[in-house]
Amino acid sequence: MAVGCGDDPSPPPPEGTPVTQIGLEDKSSLCTTGFTPNLLTGFFTRALRDHFSDPDNLEFGGRNEFRIVDGQRVMVEELQSYVWTAGPDTKILIDPVWKYNRENIQARPGLLVKRNQFSRSSLVLGDGYTVRPERNEDGTVRRVRGRYQTCAIAGSHTVFCIAGSGAETELLGSEVFNHFLQFGQVFREEMNLHEFEAKSMEPVAYLEEFDDHYVVPVVLAYAYTAAWRIDVEAPWLKTLAIEVQSR
Repeated sequence: MAVGCGDDPSPPPPEGTPVTQIGLEDKSSLCTTGFTPNLLTGFFTRALRDHFSDPDNLEFGGRNEFRIVDGQRVMVEELQSYVWTAGPDTKILIDPVWKYNRENIQARPGLLVKRNQFSRSSLVLGDGYTVRPERNEDGTVRRVRGRYQTCAIAGSHTVFCIAGSGAETELLGSEVFNHFLQFGQVFREEMNLHEFEAKSMEPVAYLEEFDDHYVVPVVLAYAYTAAWRIDVEAPWLKTLAIEVQSR
């Protein structure tokens, strides 16, 4: 039997005790569903859609100190019109990379979310430990029957920021990078991750497969702990029949 997030079913509370079905202060939905690649891709896609759904969410309200007019710096509306809406009339595409459509990207800027490699690291020998990392109310370590195992998983996603000019792409990349940089701690706590950071914003590059389009990749890195328990019902070797013949 596997128990997600290293949890063990707790005994029922005394009768009459108020019960919270989901402790949002302690758990995220990803803790119970698992950090599967498609769910993480969906989380980052949703976060970007929420951010770009309202111009007031954007840094400087979608304006940038970009030009000098009559010797004065003026705020120019650069990203103000990049509003995401559900449906074909959206002003900016925000999708997983596998939903990429060449014709749609040609018509407007886009953010494409792509998962990179996941890798594991050992925390203890054999990935195993015999006690839970929690404590009872009296402060003693909580011991539970069964064998717990755990390891660290590190992964990353890349957000490809695509637009029709180099400067436009740089502004779009900066908006995405700064959003995840500034709210990184919030995302880490909400997703119940051990680490989360806006790792890098790569240089702007020309996309040869498009007509006059550029891209800035923004890399998001994270790490979490995978934990599970195996309850052995019977030694599996008992189901293996071995016949010895003497000569």
